[in-house]
Amino acid sequence: MAYFADLTPYAYFHSDEDDEDVVWREWGELSYRPRYERRNVGWLDASHPFDRGPVPAWFAGALLDVIDGPPVNETRGLHDCELCPPGTGRIAHPRPRRNWLAYYEIRVPAGPGVMFAAPALIWHYVTAHDYRPPALFVEAVQRYDAGWATEPSPWIPPDAERDIWNRTAR
Repeated sequence: MAYFADLTPYAYFHSDEDDEDVVWREWGELSYRPRYERRNVGWLDASHPFDRGPVPAWFAGALLDVIDGPPVNETRGLHDCELCPPGTGRIAHPRPRRNWLAYYEIRVPAGPGVMFAAPALIWHYVTAHDYRPPALFVEAVQRYDAGWATEPSPWIPPDAERDIWNRTAR
C-alpha cells in the first residue's frame, strides 16, 4: 500500500491524465472526474508514525457501515497490512458481503466540495492498531450519507460515464 499523510490531497490513483474515480454499483460502474477535492485519510504503512488513541465507541461499527457502501477504485490485487506480523496481514472483511478489505477505497463526504478518500483497510487500522483518524473524518463518518453515490447527487457529475452490465439491478 502507499503512504499518504492524513488530510493531504488525494494522490493514490491520481495523475494529470487519469484523475477519475470509479464507483461500483450493483448495476455496473460510474466513472467520472471528481469535481470535489479529495483528502487522504488512513493511508498507513509501517515506516511512518500515525496518531493512536481512542475513538468513540460507535465509530468502528459506523465505519464498517461506510465500508459496506459503494466501493471506489477497486484493484485486482490485495494489499496486506504492513502493520501486522509477516504472513498475517491478509485481512478478511468481518461481514460476509465481501471477502477482503484490501482491494478498494471508500469515500466519505466531508462537507461542500470536499470528500475524504480512504482505503477500506482503515477499519482494520482502527480496530487492530489503535489508529485514530482526524476528528474531521470521525465527524464525517458520524453524519455519513450512504446515498452520496446514488443519482442524482451533488457528488456524481451529470457527465459521469456509466458502464451497465446488470440492467435488472437498476
